[in-house]
Amino acid sequence: MLAAMGPRGELDRRFPVLLSAIVVFGLALRIASAQGSLWLDEAWSATLAHDTGTPLGVFLKINHDNNHHLNSLWLQLVGLAAPPVLARALSIASGTVAIWIAGRIGSRRGTVVGLTTAWLFAVSPILVTMGSEARGYAPMLLALLAAVLLVDRWLAGEIPPPRRGLAWCFALGALSQLTMIFGVCAVVGWAFFAIWQRAGWKDAIRDSLRLFGPALLALAGVLGLIAGAALASENGFTVGRYDPFTLAAYLRGIGDMAGYTVGIPRHDVWLPILAAILVLLAPRFGVSRLAFHRLAIIGFPLTIAILHAGNVSFARYYLLTSAALLILIGEATGLGLAAGHWKRWTAGAALAALTAASLIQDGVLIANQRGDPGAAVRAMSAHSPGGATLRLDRETGLAVIRVAAEHQRYPLTIVDADCPPARFVFVDRFEGQSFPATIPLCGRLYRPIASAHARGLSGTDWTLYELQP
Repeated sequence: MLAAMGPRGELDRRFPVLLSAIVVFGLALRIASAQGSLWLDEAWSATLAHDTGTPLGVFLKINHDNNHHLNSLWLQLVGLAAPPVLARALSIASGTVAIWIAGRIGSRRGTVVGLTTAWLFAVSPILVTMGSEARGYAPMLLALLAAVLLVDRWLAGEIPPPRRGLAWCFALGALSQLTMIFGVCAVVGWAFFAIWQRAGWKDAIRDSLRLFGPALLALAGVLGLIAGAALASENGFTVGRYDPFTLAAYLRGIGDMAGYTVGIPRHDVWLPILAAILVLLAPRFGVSRLAFHRLAIIGFPLTIAILHAGNVSFARYYLLTSAALLILIGEATGLGLAAGHWKRWTAGAALAALTAASLIQDGVLIANQRGDPGAAVRAMSAHSPGGATLRLDRETGLAVIRVAAEHQRYPLTIVDADCPPARFVFVDRFEGQSFPATIPLCGRLYRPIASAHARGLSGTDWTLYELQP
C-alpha cells in the first residue's frame, strides 16, 4: 500500500490531496445517507424550532432535551418544508469538517497515521449516521475534535495557551449537544495528567486552570443560560424520554456504540471489552494521548455505570468514546502501516476489515434511510393525489408525518376523532413493538398499504393503513 504511494517525501507532499479525497468521500457518504424524511427525534426538533417562532425562542422557550440549540436555529432558518438534505446540512458540514480535523490530529504522528485516522472517521457508521441527521451530535463532535487538536498542539509547545479557541469549542459544543460536557471532562483530565507527569501536581493544577479557566467559564455561561430558561418557564426542563438505568440497557448502549464505531452492529459486551484491552495495550503500539484514551474509552463508560445514569441504551450517548477509539485505532494502524514487514501486513489487514465492515453498514443506512417516513406520504399521494385525512395511532407520529407532508407539499389534515373515519391511519412503533394486522375504527376496517422498519442507530418504524370500502 505504502509502496504504491511512493517514497515517504512524496507521500508527505501528496497529503493535502489525499486527505481532501477522503473528506470528499466522507461527504458523499453523508449526503447519500441524508435523503429520507426526518425521523422521530429530528422531526420533533424541527417542529419545536418552527413553532417557537424566533431565534430567541430557541434559547428561552424550548426547554426540552431535544432542543440542540445550534441545530434548532438551523432548522428554524431553513423552515419546516426544507428538503431533508438541507435540514441536515449543518450536521453534514460538521461531520465532514470533523474528518479533516481528525486527519490533522492523526498527522501529528505522521502522514500515514493522519490518512488512516481521517479514513476511519469518514467511514465509521456511527459518525456517518450522526453526520447525516438533523441533530446536534455532529457539531458537538467537531467542537470536541477541535479542542483535542488545540490541546495536543499546546502540550507539544507549538502554540501559546489557546484559551480563546478552547472557550469557543466548549461553548459551541455545549450549544450543539450537552454531551459535550463528557468531552470537556476528558480533555481537561488529559491535559492535567500530561502536565502532572512532566512537572508535578502543583504545576498541573496551576497550568490547567490557566489554560481552561476561560473555557470553563464559557461552558458555565451556556449551562447557566439553559438552566435559567428552564427555571423561568412554567414547566421547567422537559425530557422527551427517560429510561432508568438497567445493566441490560447499559450493555446494549456501549455494545451498539463500539459495534457501530467499527462496523459490527452487535449488542454483545465483548466489543467494549476489546476496546478497553486495546487501550491497556496502547503503549506497546506506541500510541500517544494515553490519558485521553483512558478517560474517554474506559473512565467515561465506567463513570456512567457507577452513577447509574438514565437513557444509557443509546449509542450516541457515548460519542466521545467512539471518537477516542477511532483516534486510537487510526494511530495504531497508521504506525503499523508505516513500520513495514509483518506489522504493515497486520495493520493493513485490520484496516481492510474495518473498512469493509463499515461500508457494509453505511450501505444499509443509505438503502434504509432510517425507515424514511416520507414513503408514507408518497403512498397517500399515490392513493389520494388531492390530499387526505389522517388519524394518528399515537402522538409520537405527529411531528414525523407533519414534517414529511411539509417536505412534499402534500395537503394533509390530521384528525383526532374516530368518526367520521379518516382515509388513512399512521401507526409508528419503537424497536421491538409489533403492528396490528388490521385496525377497526368507527365500524370500518383499515388494512396496511405501506410500511418500513428502520435499521441502524436511528429511525422510525411505521405502517400506513387505508380505509377499506
